[in-house]
Amino acid sequence: MLIPDRPFVRHLFLPSQRVLQPAALAMAILCGLPTQACARSASTAGDEAATLPAVTVRGQVPGMPTEGTGSYTAAGAVVGSKIPATLKETPQSVSVITRQRMEDQNLTTLDQVMGQATGVTVDLSGTAVIPTYYIRGYPVEYFQYDGVPIQTGGASWSQPDMIMFDRVEVLRGAGGLFNGAGQPGGVINLVRKRPFAGRQFSGSLSAGSWNAYRGELDYSTPLNQSGSVRGRLAAAYDDRKSPVDYANGQRTSLYGIIEADLTPQTTVSFGGGYQKRDWLPAMMGVPRYRDGGDLGLPRSTFLSTPWTRWDFETTQIFADLTHAFNPDWELKLSAVSDHETSNLKYAYVAGAVDRTTLAGPMLSGGANAYDNEQLGLDANLTGAFQAFGRRHEVVLGANWYDRTADSQGGRLAGFGGTPVDVFDFDPSSIPDPGAPAWTSDSRTKTRQYGMYGATRLKLADPLTLLLGGRVSWWDTQAYNRLTGALTSDALTSDYEQNARFTPYAGIVYDLTPQWSVYASYADIFRVQSNYKDENGSGLPPVTGANYEAGVKGAYYGGRLNLAFSVFRIEETNRAVQVTPTVIDGCCHAASGRVRSQGFEAEVSGEVLPGWQLAAGYTFNTARYLRDATYEGQPFRSIAPKHLLRLWTSYQLPGHWSAWNIGGGVDVQSGTYSQGEIRACASSRADMPLPACVRATGSTGHGPWG
Repeated sequence: MLIPDRPFVRHLFLPSQRVLQPAALAMAILCGLPTQACARSASTAGDEAATLPAVTVRGQVPGMPTEGTGSYTAAGAVVGSKIPATLKETPQSVSVITRQRMEDQNLTTLDQVMGQATGVTVDLSGTAVIPTYYIRGYPVEYFQYDGVPIQTGGASWSQPDMIMFDRVEVLRGAGGLFNGAGQPGGVINLVRKRPFAGRQFSGSLSAGSWNAYRGELDYSTPLNQSGSVRGRLAAAYDDRKSPVDYANGQRTSLYGIIEADLTPQTTVSFGGGYQKRDWLPAMMGVPRYRDGGDLGLPRSTFLSTPWTRWDFETTQIFADLTHAFNPDWELKLSAVSDHETSNLKYAYVAGAVDRTTLAGPMLSGGANAYDNEQLGLDANLTGAFQAFGRRHEVVLGANWYDRTADSQGGRLAGFGGTPVDVFDFDPSSIPDPGAPAWTSDSRTKTRQYGMYGATRLKLADPLTLLLGGRVSWWDTQAYNRLTGALTSDALTSDYEQNARFTPYAGIVYDLTPQWSVYASYADIFRVQSNYKDENGSGLPPVTGANYEAGVKGAYYGGRLNLAFSVFRIEETNRAVQVTPTVIDGCCHAASGRVRSQGFEAEVSGEVLPGWQLAAGYTFNTARYLRDATYEGQPFRSIAPKHLLRLWTSYQLPGHWSAWNIGGGVDVQSGTYSQGEIRACASSRADMPLPACVRATGSTGHGPWG
């Protein structure tokens, strides 16, 4: 179907700046493709080349912003390696959603961006409104902001507005080298916008289906005559209804940054972001029949109340300093302070429907309040050295992370579970019960720190060996703030991991200047010393090991990137209960095992002059190999086996060059969710293979004509 809520948007840039014109770029570097078509293009254009003006071709450099390039790809990424490297030189699977692609597809929030990223599953099966991201069958627990790890997401985290970011990088596979503890599926890195060297202003207004309205302003300017101090401000306001009755949301986002060159070798930046979201969500969606069948309710069905609210507020402050000792060695210090709050008061309907009596659904409600504060620090030194007649690169660093998370839960009077008829439900008839009675109040403190190092060793002209390692310390404590004591649940109260070593290795062999093959090993750990064995000792960490091999290509000076990989994740030491009951975490054995494996293919960038393409296909299966209850069953049934995402756009030639047209398709295989519904028997809901087609049109980045 054609999606109507992708509005036509026109931008104003003062002055107009294009880093590269696609046609000029293609003529300058097309012969990087060793094909007959390349030779024909060069000879055909030979007579015309003498009349063209001189063109300076500038390729992308790792660390440079994607904004203004007009490209669907990036030469490098921060998330895969802190050593500057192109995507082709990185022996892991990395995708980059660029600024141009976000604008072309009208991707304004992180969940929309992740819904277009290769290999990422966006799951709403928990609350039906808060997404969880899965990569290769595993949830994403840690995010990065400009390469600094932060444990965010969940009920206190409003999906970030993309007005603040230049690009989003996705590493698929274990990211323990720079992150420490976590899940082995992958890491998401959000890279912020930076000020431009010259003055530039942009603005946009958009409107879409279901009364969706959005406005953006973005202004960057030098703050002194020399341009050594630069600033940037950006703001967005988003107000939209929903195809579901009553549901609506408003989002206000502000972003500012100042960047200053203290000396020719030293640059410092300081900034902050603020986001407020007021939201009336369709909590928990709609139930199904006891046999998993669809109720056939209209899309507009709202099984909540008009007074349901979920409001978020996020404030983030950041700073970094970069100092170049010489052309080879650079020191970078980074800090991120993040404060997230959310307040939720809700009612929802849950419970499977009996086909004969139509009974089963119950109206329930409650309240929650979340307050998370966290601080992330990272310091690293990158450089190059000569040995055995070749140039090698190295990074040494350390990072530190601290989080305090408060969580309150409460009851609403009269919402203990009242039978309702979902086929004749009037949300406005449910009165507001007033303030909640708070029944729980907990605080969880988590601290992680570690030291890491990695090197790229040039063994021969076409052969590069990458080695790295990290030593991590991790600790968490949970308190009952009502009593002041540790929580009574031994599984969540107090546990730690000391001096855990995480290895990394990779090898890259250049077949030609355009193609390379690679293999890599990376792992990550997850602390579970809260589980006790029969001797009362804490279990060793779960280890998620990622084995990967593939081939990568880069054409047009990195303007077109291609990749194919095969992967396997072996997760071992998973806790398995070995006694009928568990008391104080005992007794378990570290004998569980899960395997996720498959292959991926991806292409991103400029295929031909003016034609941008981003396409990715993932085949993935994940199963319990050893588990007392689930052995042999799918590990993540909500993650599809087949996932295809494609988006392409074309800039019209000649007098129509201010316009581009685009379209795409998302296709995935069926998934299902299964679980116990109250006292009913096990229920399974199957979701058939969905497909979605999108199309857009927009002006280019030329002056408003």
